[in-house]
Amino acid sequence: MSTAASLLRRSIENYAKSELNFDLVGFTKPHIEPQHLEALRTWIDSGHHADMSYMEEFEKRADLTKVLPGVKTVIVLAFNYYYDQPQLQANSGRVARYAYGRDYHKIIGSKLKKLTKFLSTIDPSASHKPYVDTGPLLERALAQQAGLGHIAKNTLLITREHGSWVLLSEILTTLDLLPADATNLSLQGQTKRSNPAGPKKFPKPFGICGQCTKCIDACPTGAIIAPGVVDARRCISYLTIENKGDIPPELADKIASTKRLFGCDICQEVCPHNLAKQNPHTHPELTTPALATDQLSLGPILDGTFSPPPSKPSSPPSAEASTARPATPQNSTRCNPSGHKTSGRPEKLPSLTPTHARQIHRPPKERPGF
Repeated sequence: MSTAASLLRRSIENYAKSELNFDLVGFTKPHIEPQHLEALRTWIDSGHHADMSYMEEFEKRADLTKVLPGVKTVIVLAFNYYYDQPQLQANSGRVARYAYGRDYHKIIGSKLKKLTKFLSTIDPSASHKPYVDTGPLLERALAQQAGLGHIAKNTLLITREHGSWVLLSEILTTLDLLPADATNLSLQGQTKRSNPAGPKKFPKPFGICGQCTKCIDACPTGAIIAPGVVDARRCISYLTIENKGDIPPELADKIASTKRLFGCDICQEVCPHNLAKQNPHTHPELTTPALATDQLSLGPILDGTFSPPPSKPSSPPSAEASTARPATPQNSTRCNPSGHKTSGRPEKLPSLTPTHARQIHRPPKERPGF
């Protein structure tokens, strides 16, 4: 069984990388380690999830058989999305990197559909369930268990190859792809390491960070209230994307000083692991066509003349892009320890940005609702 399973894993990895352009692939049993569940429960009980009530769906996150009966393996995949952002122009606001172009949920979702079809050729009777940040999964916990990387103090997954600049997705499957005594298996770097069970293990939580607190210190609103704990109510990414209410004036002032308009990458930009792993992505479908881009002029947004960018290209740049459906974030700056980035789609940018931009970037006395 172990030899056959090994061949199947290699086959799946080869297809995911060579045909679908995924950057990292790992496998794990559908069991969430207790420390991740305890962290989620404490986070929710403390109200740090703000109004993201969907995060309270604890039972499914704790027991993946409630998501897919008979699940035996979780395939975890990572997609590098880093690119160098040019200098911010005058009177403009910064857009988080993940939102530059088409919605990544749709792009990656299309790839996952193809991968599930490939899995069906292995065993037509098997069942599969793909997710791109949207299901009741602790995706960063699963990614760590699958050996793709380690969860850091800012709650993001740091990979050896790309730092935390990765979009995560998963496929739950009833295929048994791991040896009976295995808990995880990463296929990264097997040609370089004799141990195929994933990256280096750290004895303590957030061990990959060591004594470093740069992400905590750099957060303008103090959203990282403890190592591995983000209070969404103070997180710029949550406040400018998923938040439906007014932004508190004291936080609006702090956000304005950062020039952040939609999302936030600050805790990623200061991370030493990321500074060493700024490898521009090789996925043109993420940036073609350019929708939100890396910045937007504040003038039209503040004066009400903002014209939303087209949500679809007039001529698709590739066959895959024409069938892919755009997506939202849950690792761009994620506001919870569940593996959910706060979800905000480029297509929703026109309707979400004006209200929050006026609250943040106008003088306090002119902000509506203040």
